[in-house]
Amino acid sequence: MNKDNQQLFEELNQSSTEKSGGIIYRLFQHSAIYSLSTSVQRLQGLIMTPIYTSTLYLPEMSQYGNYGLIYTFIAFMNFVYLFGMDSAFLRYFFLGKSNRKTVFSTIFIILLLSGVVLSVILFAFSNQLARWILFSTNLAPLVKLAGIILFLDSLGNLPFLILRAEEKPVRFSVFRMIRFVFELLLNILFVVILRKGVLGILYANIGAALVNFIIMLPYTIKYLGLRFNRSLLSEMVKFGIPFLPNGIAFMTIEMIDRFLVTKYLGKDVLAYYHANYKFASILLLLIVGFRNAWQPFFLKYAKKSDAPTIYLRVLDYYLFIASILVVGATLFVQDILTYKFFDSFYLLNNSEYWAGIDFIPWIILAYFCYGIYVIFTPGFYIEKKSQYMVVFTGTGALLNILLNLWLLPRIGVWGAVIATVAAYAMMAISIYGVAQKIYPIPVSGKNFLAVFLLIGIFYGIYYIFEPQLVFKIGLFMIYTVLAWQLILTKKTRNAIITYFK
Repeated sequence: MNKDNQQLFEELNQSSTEKSGGIIYRLFQHSAIYSLSTSVQRLQGLIMTPIYTSTLYLPEMSQYGNYGLIYTFIAFMNFVYLFGMDSAFLRYFFLGKSNRKTVFSTIFIILLLSGVVLSVILFAFSNQLARWILFSTNLAPLVKLAGIILFLDSLGNLPFLILRAEEKPVRFSVFRMIRFVFELLLNILFVVILRKGVLGILYANIGAALVNFIIMLPYTIKYLGLRFNRSLLSEMVKFGIPFLPNGIAFMTIEMIDRFLVTKYLGKDVLAYYHANYKFASILLLLIVGFRNAWQPFFLKYAKKSDAPTIYLRVLDYYLFIASILVVGATLFVQDILTYKFFDSFYLLNNSEYWAGIDFIPWIILAYFCYGIYVIFTPGFYIEKKSQYMVVFTGTGALLNILLNLWLLPRIGVWGAVIATVAAYAMMAISIYGVAQKIYPIPVSGKNFLAVFLLIGIFYGIYYIFEPQLVFKIGLFMIYTVLAWQLILTKKTRNAIITYFK
């Protein structure tokens, strides 16, 4: 730690623990609420997994593979439809000079126009796209339905940015839950009752997206007006457009393995890989919830002199809490997924899918690294250096593709797992190196060393000794105590104790 960072670190320890503790407690409180809503939004996929993996409703594993591929495509295209305007909105809502209604109206109008154009393109080239991404022109209707979903979501999710910017996580969560309920009910209708298969899943998504757009109209109307500002648009596009390749690179890391696994190993292998990956993504849901609270939080406090010290304490808390979740998930995921609930069903309702359970701890570890990446993003927003973001995700994406191409033909699906972990680790390492030059946070290397050493030891114990459930519980308790003592500094522990007294 250099002299400037040491001085900043000392300022942190001398600051009011009650004040900073209250600020950070509010951040994690909002994160928990956002995580709940994000989890609920994605929970539909997990709840329906026993149905999607049942031969009664999707008779062939390859159909579940088609489901994974089309939603991978939707995830990619979400970034294209938004092209960074969501990040630009948050940045200019807090730190811009224009009226907030002008910011929202300008973004809404441009996304409306671009969304129409993009969806028309998807319809026009649906056969070609189906051949490229689904490996069959017979699946072109799935691409067309994806175009409708993407258009509705690009507009329907804008009001949620308002709720995030206004720091109203409870309302955000309530409206997310309403969408979840509608999508779940429509899934039951189209998939379980009408037996429409993957088409039914997409029909349900369209219905829920339409309901979401309608119920959020009051918030859209509140900020929407005839206020299109071309100069503001130019400035926001300049800031936001680097997030497009950044987002595509991120989704490359997150999703390209689905296509490559299909190409090299087939849709049946993709089916069990994708199913287990969804359970691993539970940690990603928590990190996305944290990110939803983190972005408005760090922008709100960006102009304060002690902002870097506040961000440092957030990092310490994240390393402590998230590492406990990583180790806990690793120890207990096998028992949860192979447990027969109510003597009637498993969460993976087909034993052929169980072959991928061992992947889950490693994908969770990859997402842990992604959380570190998220925490080091403030400087690039504050200093308007968004163009650097694509370097980190681009490097990770390139590494991910190369490792997949090299490893999948040689060691099978484990190659995709290794590529994912390596890519997210590369993102975390690279952003840390650059962020500390642009907007330094007084980080202690001991914290990083302690957390990864502890995780490595407990991963080793889990895979080498394969402990029984009672010993796993003991291991989890031991890890929690060690994490408390070794990851958090003494003064941070005292700050937590003082705050909750």
